[in-house]
Order: sequence, then C-alpha cells, then structure tokens
Amino acid sequence: MFDLSSPTTYIPTIFIIMVGIFISVLWKDARKNTHENTWELPYFDVIALSMNYINRNINPDGRFQYRQNVDPEITYKNDVYNSLRHAGTLFTMYQYEKLGLETKFKDNRIISSKYFIDRYIRKLDDSKYVVVSFPEEEGINYHIAKSGAAGVALCALCNLYQEKEIDLPTLRGLGEFLLSMTDDEGNVWAYYNLETNEVDTNAEAIFYPGEAAAGLLNLYEIDPQQKWLNAVIKIIMNIVNTRKTMKLDIPFDHWSVYVIKELLFKLLVKDQNDVYDMRAYAEQMAIPVLSNQITNPKNSYFGALIDNIRPCSLGTIMEGLASIYFITENDQLKMILSKALSIGNYFLAKVQVKTGLNAGGLPNSANWVKPGVTPNASIIRIDNVSHVVLGWLRYQNILKITGKY
Repeated sequence: MFDLSSPTTYIPTIFIIMVGIFISVLWKDARKNTHENTWELPYFDVIALSMNYINRNINPDGRFQYRQNVDPEITYKNDVYNSLRHAGTLFTMYQYEKLGLETKFKDNRIISSKYFIDRYIRKLDDSKYVVVSFPEEEGINYHIAKSGAAGVALCALCNLYQEKEIDLPTLRGLGEFLLSMTDDEGNVWAYYNLETNEVDTNAEAIFYPGEAAAGLLNLYEIDPQQKWLNAVIKIIMNIVNTRKTMKLDIPFDHWSVYVIKELLFKLLVKDQNDVYDMRAYAEQMAIPVLSNQITNPKNSYFGALIDNIRPCSLGTIMEGLASIYFITENDQLKMILSKALSIGNYFLAKVQVKTGLNAGGLPNSANWVKPGVTPNASIIRIDNVSHVVLGWLRYQNILKITGKY
C-alpha cells in the first residue's frame, strides 16, 4: 500500500481504506469482464472513425467546423468558436501521429495549424505573442488572451518547428507571455485584457495552469532553456501544494498529470521530494474518480461515472487516468487504473456515433440516443471528439506497452 511514513505523502487514511475497497470490488469485475471489454476491443477502428470525423470537419481554409449534430439536417453557422479548443484538436491530431498510428491526416493538420497561427496568434510586444479570443466567437465582452490557450498552442505547434512550418521567435514569444502571466509562487493568471493591456487578476480557470505548464514543457523540448523548465516545475509544484489539502474535493486535472508524467519519465525533476509530492498528488486525484465509476456491467452506464455521462469530460478523465497509470509506483493502484480505463473507454466506444454523415462524432451527452432529451445532448463539438480520441490513444498505448493488445 502507500507509504504513510513519508512526510511528503498526502493521502489520508480514509483514502487507503477506500483503495482497499476498490481493489476488492474492481478485481472481481475485472476477472469477469476484462477479456471481453479490453483485449478484444477494436480501438484502432473507433479511433480511426473519430479521426476521420475530425478530418472531414476541417474546412478548406483550415478552420474546424466547430459544431455538428447527430441529425445531419440540423446545421450551425460556424461563428461560435473557441481558439483554445482549436489548438487542443491540433494537439490530438499530432498525438495520433506520434503514437504511431497513421500520418494520412498530417497535411490537413498543417493547413489547420497555419489557419490557427494566422488568425489567432498576435504579437503583444517586442518579446511576447498571445492567442486571441474574439468576442464575436466566444460570447465575451472584449478581446482577451488566455494563458491556457497559449499553453495548448505550444503543445500543438512546437512539433512544426523542426519541419520549418513555424519560426522559433513566435513559439518563444508564447512562452514569454506565459512567464509574464506566472507569479513568483507559480500561480498562473487566467486572462490578459487586450483592450486595456492589463492582467485580469480576478479571473480563475482550473485547467489553465496545467495547460501553461504543458506548453512550456513542449517548448523546452525544442528550445532547452532552463527558464522554461524552471517555470514548468514551479507551476506544477504550486498546483500540487495548493490542491493537496482539498482531499476528496481535489479537481481532476488531466493537464497537470500529463505534465507530471512527462517530467518523471524524462527524469527532469532533480528534487526527490518534489517527485514524491507529484506522485502523491496524482494518486490523490485518482481516488474520487475511481470511487464514482460505475463498475456493474448490468448498468447501462457501465464505465461512466455516477455523476458524469458526458463524453468530453469522460475523455479528459481517461486521458488523466492514463497519465496517472505511469506516474504511480503502486501496483495495486495500477491494477485499479487499468480496469477503470478498460471500462471507461468501453463506455465511450459505445456512445460514439457509428453511422451516417457524422460517424465518429461524440455528442455532448451519452443520452443522445434516448427520446426526450434536451437538444443540446445531440450536439457534437470538435473538442468532444478530440478529448475522447486522446483518451483512447493513451489507453491503447498502455495496452501496447504492457503487451496486452
């Protein structure tokens, strides 16, 4: 079990008891359902179906068709948009190539990347670049620059540097903007008001610090300046230290554990106390999610969460659990995570649109197939598909590495 003697382990006793309960329950379910729901699940097929959906929804100019509907007769103007989610979808497309599946969507990814660069990246001053959010697209009152958008943009675009599709000063400028949005303790401010040229110190966004850290880490890989890595570790340790006291109320943040997994795998954290703290944070974050997962195979929502059947949100959870699988050194927790990933990804595969013009789409709610649900349930946003694909990709990668697929 977890080492309670370590002063840097923050999982309280109740967590340990809960883990023991989960082990007994989930192990029984795993023995009954693993073969059917994991080893023979055709992830390549469901991933390919959704990747084709993403590819079909890239317009000739590179802009994504942000919304579709399960009913192809319901159409939307493409004026509602989100620059951060555009960048996130580009990142998923790159991860699809990086994890060794196919490169057939690469040309369209580059076209869409260039559209993003031309439309959304703006020079702020001599050293900084930002990603713009437009009022007419996002329903906001004025032009802003999100720290999270700059971080995700770096995740999406740094790979283009070696292919000479983007210049290093632009990427460094996004990094400098993120440094300017980070205080000495590692807090990351959410927004910059582009009309008053002021940081909005009141706004908060739970994922932006992790997204900022992820972007700076991707920048460090192509531009290994120590200041980028120092900022990554400072931001992550601030997340760890400020959220560890939340216990079961800790938010599930897939970006922060993605960064921790990369930092630990690449041996970039020199302080072993920081390593222990990062692991403890990731393990703590997993417990509330695991406790809420529906593990009864007779339940129609088998694999979802008691309070969450939204594919986009569940996709981010699958992303995060896959990262925690590599972070933890606890074999029993790994077993639980493997089972949770198995049935969670199985659920997402079931609710994917399989046929028609929007095959491969993931609607806002798993209840889109049921009569009488709200119209919003059947809307397919591009980021719904992006996050679920990334969840499948990361789980399939675990299966490959462990020789179980």
